[in-house]
Amino acid sequence: MEGKGTVLIVDDSAADRALFRTILTRGGYTVHDVARGMDAVSKAIEIRPHIIVLDVNLPDLNGLEVCRTLRGDGRMASIPVLMLTVRHDDADVLKGLEAGADDYVAKDSAAELVLARVQRLVQYRQLVSHAMLNRQLVQVGRLLAGIIHEIRGPLSVIRGSAELLSMNRTPDDPDLPWVDSILRGTHLLQIRLDHLMATVRSGPAQLRPVELGSLVHEAVELFVKGLPPNNRGVRIQPECGAAGPSVLADPGRMIQVLIDLLSNAHQAILSGATEGIIRLGLKVEDEGESSWIRVDVRDDGPGIPEIYLNRVFEPFFTTRDGGTGYGLYLADEIVKEQGGRLTVSNNPEGGACFTIWLPRETGASSRPLAEGSNQGNQRQY
Repeated sequence: MEGKGTVLIVDDSAADRALFRTILTRGGYTVHDVARGMDAVSKAIEIRPHIIVLDVNLPDLNGLEVCRTLRGDGRMASIPVLMLTVRHDDADVLKGLEAGADDYVAKDSAAELVLARVQRLVQYRQLVSHAMLNRQLVQVGRLLAGIIHEIRGPLSVIRGSAELLSMNRTPDDPDLPWVDSILRGTHLLQIRLDHLMATVRSGPAQLRPVELGSLVHEAVELFVKGLPPNNRGVRIQPECGAAGPSVLADPGRMIQVLIDLLSNAHQAILSGATEGIIRLGLKVEDEGESSWIRVDVRDDGPGIPEIYLNRVFEPFFTTRDGGTGYGLYLADEIVKEQGGRLTVSNNPEGGACFTIWLPRETGASSRPLAEGSNQGNQRQY
């Protein structure tokens, strides 16, 4: 989040806008303002504020009507509105609350009171967002756990039957390769089911040594196989081998992060084009006595507007129609719980780059990064 949050002031008085801008800026908020009520909705859609401070008396469009319009727009309906009144008038307050305002404050109130009202509404909205997110995750987790349970049963039968068939075959049996293929396939599927189960498992991350190159390829394969057959215009190119450096990580949860980043990049490209490319690379970065492994997920889409760069990891923050706004938030939280961080920037040549930073496993004897660098094995999907 940029500072304590972003505030939109809607007030026709230049003096009042300047006063509240000063109060809120000193309080650590990023402030935008408009003078006309008819500009409030379009400006709010543009900047996605954490709160709107709205004058009840506007010459072009009554503040109450502006509030009703905001509440009627699905993109703005959840943003808290703090209504400004000229005086502590019960009638104005009641009308504002009936129009959908969350609270009110008189324009001549002390700066401390204004900041307290703004902070309370912003924090309340964040608590509500996290509560909604937790409920949705519980529902998704239950559904996914049920699906995995249903797959594991038949998978165990297939694997057990293949093992029995293998025991009764001689080394020169022409059918033995087919049985071995079934065993390898069921083993791989079991590993991937374990990884999926890890994404909904409660409790701390289950860290173990993981070769990031292998994890990147597995995530790409899972993501590509989940795309519709007619939606393959975006190429995905891991610019790394299957080995590379080792880190301590929870493989299941890291696959979830990679798939979220691939999905985000894929949707960004298709928002303005029918084809493009996503590149994934590994690199070692040393910072003082610390050594990090970074995984870059670069796309050649439209990039991210500068005003949103510091907010993309906020829960429920999205500028895409139909977006949930918690995929990147979850990805950020997962990386943090494993001792790393997730950053974002725009590429100089266009598009965006999300970077996963993970601490390199201390004393790990992994293969040289050259095998998994941009000069290593490259495979397109």
